[in-house]
Amino acid sequence: MSLPAGNSSYTDPATLAAADEKTSGFSLSNPRIQTLAQSAPQRATIALLLTGMVIGLVVAYVVIPTEFTGASPRHLSQQATQQWVRMVAVGHSQAISYDDVNALLVLQQIPEPQATVRSLAANVQIPLAERQALEAITRISGFNELTGAEAPEDPGLVSSSLQVVASLIIVMLGAVIVSVVGRGLLGMGGTAEAAPKAPESTAAAAPQSSLSAHSGYTDTQSTRQSPSASLSASGTMHPQLGAPVLHTMSAFIKGSNYDDSFAIELNHAQGNDFLGECGISASSQVAGELQSVEFWGFDIQTQETVSKFFAAPAALGDAAMLAHLGQRVSDPADDIVAAEAGAVQVVESKALIIQAEIKAVVCNYGGGLPNSGIESLQIELMAWYKGVGRQAAVPAEPFTGAAASPFSDYADMSAAPPAQNAAPPPPPAGSVAPQKPKQRPEDEENDPFGGTGNFMPYS
Repeated sequence: MSLPAGNSSYTDPATLAAADEKTSGFSLSNPRIQTLAQSAPQRATIALLLTGMVIGLVVAYVVIPTEFTGASPRHLSQQATQQWVRMVAVGHSQAISYDDVNALLVLQQIPEPQATVRSLAANVQIPLAERQALEAITRISGFNELTGAEAPEDPGLVSSSLQVVASLIIVMLGAVIVSVVGRGLLGMGGTAEAAPKAPESTAAAAPQSSLSAHSGYTDTQSTRQSPSASLSASGTMHPQLGAPVLHTMSAFIKGSNYDDSFAIELNHAQGNDFLGECGISASSQVAGELQSVEFWGFDIQTQETVSKFFAAPAALGDAAMLAHLGQRVSDPADDIVAAEAGAVQVVESKALIIQAEIKAVVCNYGGGLPNSGIESLQIELMAWYKGVGRQAAVPAEPFTGAAASPFSDYADMSAAPPAQNAAPPPPPAGSVAPQKPKQRPEDEENDPFGGTGNFMPYS
């Protein structure tokens, strides 16, 4: 850096340091640095974020631990492994699910199968029937030759703690970086005053440029505030009918009375017409567990109700259930399907298309077999109206009149007035004229039906 001659202020080290900071742009008084400092998250924000993460980890690992449905049996805890072996022994003894070969194949998937089976067979706290079933497992040919699976390695307390701490640090740094960068980008329009002073020839254009920059910022901000304007309802738009007139969820949890129904109506702009109903309800049970559910749809125009069914996968082999449900559908092969995630049933009528899709399902051993009962269920319901844009009610057909009147043969007939009857003869002399019967109180009422009705109130 060249120093002007005769200026001793540049020889001061503090002044040189200040000049270097000014030219390099890292001075704390630099407006850009101040803007980034103001954009940084506050300590309270970071503390709340870390507290939320800690609470989430405690809930995920302690309160509601994650269940891995696709994991191998060797990853089970010791207590869960023992329960697994006891279930295998009972299933083998009753010839329900496991023969000798299948029982050995299942036990091969856990570590130290011989030691686990023998320790359970010697446990007097286990019921006698289960201990006998475990003893029978030890007598299967080939049981002593089982090698078992390798037990998963325990990462240890130190490794697990380091993983948690590392995840917290990564999230904290990521939050800081995203917050600083995001706010810095959004606040760049406010640093126009920190730019070098423009020449006087362009000073008049500066307000207009500043206004343009501010307008651009406002447009960008309004776009971020309404992102839904550019989104579409993915998965709900019918290729011909567009958006559904009904979109809802139906959920079942074991122990609840499952009977959901939903009205299908047009919105206010389309006339608020009632089109029909649809719903999901419990259909059949096995051993106290839900076995199948009914999906039904009702069309108000045709007064027709159509039903289809979701059944537990293993229940599709139940002949009694199929015979019972088959009487209520037109095609049992298509109208009774397994209750599995992604399964879809569609009910179509003259005016409506109603779809039910299983989003999540958990099955149990309700019928003694795997997946023979339904533990919980989530179903998405959507309905489309085929006549959107028209009136919901079907207009009545105009009456064209009879082709030929059945009374045409009598059109020219004329009728003479009835003959006048002669006056009745006077009563003979000395006879007493009959007295008019006295009217009852109720006959004195103003009877618009000519005396054929009794309008007296009951006392």
